[in-house]
Amino acid sequence: MRSHEERVAETKRRIAKIEREKRLQRNKITMASAVAACLVLLIGASLAMPGIAASIQTGDYSGFETAASMYGGGALGYIVIGLLAFLLGVCVTVLCFRLHQMKREDDQNNESEGIHGAD
Repeated sequence: MRSHEERVAETKRRIAKIEREKRLQRNKITMASAVAACLVLLIGASLAMPGIAASIQTGDYSGFETAASMYGGGALGYIVIGLLAFLLGVCVTVLCFRLHQMKREDDQNNESEGIHGAD
């Protein structure tokens, strides 16, 4: 038979484990949703960019406002899509790093519980 303190400690340990698993699952869902939203935004912007680039109004000096520029009207859309893709990569990298960090913290918590037991 277990003593009353042992049962309370075991119950606290199980509650902490369940809460940790729920938090990890909720964080994974949030991160996956953020990545999916970024991908949808990037794909939507890449599909809309040709129309947006074509509708950019030129200045009063028609034909000469981009004469000395290396970015013509068509290249502007590719530049914007490239920047959006870079930002998406940064967001995914940060999200994956955070997920890895949370997993490492949970592993350390599990190890410390195994060594010290629940309070």
